[in-house]
Amino acid sequence: GLKLLFALLCQPDLVGRPTRTIAAHAGVANGTVGGVLQELRHEGYLIDLQQRGGGRRLRNPKGLLEQWTAAYARTLRPRLLIGRYRAPEPYWWRTVNPRQYDGVFGGETAEALLTGTLRPGITTIYLAEPPGRFILDNRLLTMADGTVEVRQRFWAFDYPWDKPALAPPVLIYADLLATGDARCLEAAQRVYEDYLSRLVATE
Repeated sequence: GLKLLFALLCQPDLVGRPTRTIAAHAGVANGTVGGVLQELRHEGYLIDLQQRGGGRRLRNPKGLLEQWTAAYARTLRPRLLIGRYRAPEPYWWRTVNPRQYDGVFGGETAEALLTGTLRPGITTIYLAEPPGRFILDNRLLTMADGTVEVRQRFWAFDYPWDKPALAPPVLIYADLLATGDARCLEAAQRVYEDYLSRLVATE
């Protein structure tokens, strides 16, 4: 369900599409879509349009975003961790193209590449493929308290923006909030204002 909500928050217009289309885009089973949409109706986050040919749209997407970020940090995010590593030097990520590993940067690293104002304490990368090649190419060493965290990419769609090496803004925002760190919370607010406020501005 959290994977489906992530797809809907990234592309709110998707909620008005046929169930099969939503399922294919989000990478979930058709049955999951029906159950989640029903729950969204019950919680007041989804309305069925009576005009313009019917359809559906999200209601209060800002509230839904806040609920999703809290649930993501609590339940899904911990399960996505593949491992933690130490890099050979602090700014190694500046010369890395995560796309060659079918991945994207998230969290603090993504925010730093967006604005240039945050100095990442933790480098987060989401990978769809096994991490072996990425680890070898970048000379990473396994370390329980390492500052590089590799997480499993849980979505298959491409976010429609000009930053293909970065996770969608919804996930960057959620990652930053999940740290609980004051500087990351400030960075999350910047991401929200610059990239999410208009996306969730509908009623």
